[in-house]
Amino acid sequence: MGIVYALLSSVFFALGFTSLKKSFKEFPPSVGFFFDMIFGLLIWIPFSLIIGFDFSDILQVLPYALISAILSEAFIFYILSKGELSITGTIFASYPVYTILFAVILLGERLQLLHWVFIFITIVGTTIASLPKKITKEELKGKKYILWAVAGALAVGLSDTISKGVIDKTSAAAFLFSLALMQIPISLIYLRLEKETPQHIVKFAKNIGKYKYAIMGSLLNVLGLVGLWLAFENTYASIASPLTAAYPGIMIILAILWLKEKPRLIEIIGLILIMIGVIGVSYFYI
Repeated sequence: MGIVYALLSSVFFALGFTSLKKSFKEFPPSVGFFFDMIFGLLIWIPFSLIIGFDFSDILQVLPYALISAILSEAFIFYILSKGELSITGTIFASYPVYTILFAVILLGERLQLLHWVFIFITIVGTTIASLPKKITKEELKGKKYILWAVAGALAVGLSDTISKGVIDKTSAAAFLFSLALMQIPISLIYLRLEKETPQHIVKFAKNIGKYKYAIMGSLLNVLGLVGLWLAFENTYASIASPLTAAYPGIMIILAILWLKEKPRLIEIIGLILIMIGVIGVSYFYI
């Protein structure tokens, strides 16, 4: 089931990012994270209560949920607002590499050779599918963009690996419940750091129809995280992470069907590699 959850997570992420692209609207990352937090409260807490968990696990999970809320959630909103998304997004897509490395080092995960081969194929396909059409010298002048993207990939890799450890000891439900709570103070602090006011949020809410695709994107991102943590509960982090990061390939399909875009040859090659990697990991996973 872990592989199924991971693939569902990837589909939700692909739908979410495609919705955000279709909306073509910009808003401050702290405000975006605020609405992400709202959806987390509305979805993660009821979901956790429905599937059930031991409330005695909360105190054990809260510190890890706080780390995840900072490194895997708020920090990502921040880094993706830096520079060109075509650069930061492409480099950030490498986070499964760091998750695997940290999982091997910190969690002692051991995979068969075939698993490593298909995971590598999935990561290569994801990277290829994420490549922008053109990277100019002007874009590359902003070296900080690259540093932010690498920092984000490292942060998510470390955070996901640490979170996987505590989920193994408790449950994904306990983690989602705790993460929903921890995102509240982080969101308020983030708003304050960017000097955002409640008036800005109210103004955003009054124009909710104008931002329907952006809101849909945030909602689907929250649903994607449900699949992510259920995947981490039911399989290795080194397997779940590359599968959940396969969303660029799915986005290509959605772009063809929904946005009527024509994929480039390199994107098709990336999509094929992702499909080979996903099918391989699923077939040979025991």
